[in-house]
Amino acid sequence: MARRMYVRGKKTHAKDENFTKDNVGEEKERFQINIDLMSLKTIKDYDIAGWIGEFYFKCDGEDKLLKSRFPDHGVIKLAKHQTFTSKADMTLWNQFETVWINEEKIIRVEVELREKDHLKKDESIAKETYEIPLPQPTKYVILQDKEGNTKAKLRIQSTRTRY
Repeated sequence: MARRMYVRGKKTHAKDENFTKDNVGEEKERFQINIDLMSLKTIKDYDIAGWIGEFYFKCDGEDKLLKSRFPDHGVIKLAKHQTFTSKADMTLWNQFETVWINEEKIIRVEVELREKDHLKKDESIAKETYEIPLPQPTKYVILQDKEGNTKAKLRIQSTRTRY
């Protein structure tokens, strides 16, 4: 049975909440940086027993303070020649950055695809560092291992936002 996220009749919004423009001033602008998973496909069987491979992503920012794991708990299970796609956006990395208007800034994010196995330790399948200039049109990239057995299609965006 699903848990109810709110209590009926009780206010769930924050006190003094409003949606006015953030106080960044006219000399600065704010960007939202997103890296989303579009699809994940494998043609190799990574499991020792020959069942399914358990995959997850780790992302790390350039200052080594912001880290993320996708999915937060658990793994994406794929058998040989199976593709994982989702109708909803699956965000691997999300960051807000405030810069001066005429300043050019590049954000570096390291994305790593890992395979988890119960019989042996985790192993890194693919690892790549992406440089995201602010702003940038939407870009699609493919993260794959050296042999090309496992491929992840990622969408990278850096868009201006008011908030």
